[in-house]
Amino acid sequence: MDDDTLLVACLCAQWCHICRDWRAEFDALARRFPDARFIWVDVEDDADRLGDYDPDDFPVLALQRGPRLLYCATQAQHAPTWQRMIDAYAAGTAPPCAPPTTLDLRALI
Repeated sequence: MDDDTLLVACLCAQWCHICRDWRAEFDALARRFPDARFIWVDVEDDADRLGDYDPDDFPVLALQRGPRLLYCATQAQHAPTWQRMIDAYAAGTAPPCAPPTTLDLRALI
């Protein structure tokens, strides 16, 4: 994977019924963006690779290109909203955002 590939992650927890219900929609989004790399992250299973990041709520949408975390925040499970955000970050037209973490999604691949 090169540094131009957009990483799209959903950070969830298996015990969270909202996350479990959202998984099919997230997988459908992945099929709409073949040039991006989508990863599903269980925050409990992958806690050792999340560093100091501890989400307040679920699901969390995280977007990264190369070493730069572009976006990382709780996002309602609404596929059109996620698609618009992914479209904007994929095209480079999203406004700058300062994510509240030093999370590096590359450690989760």
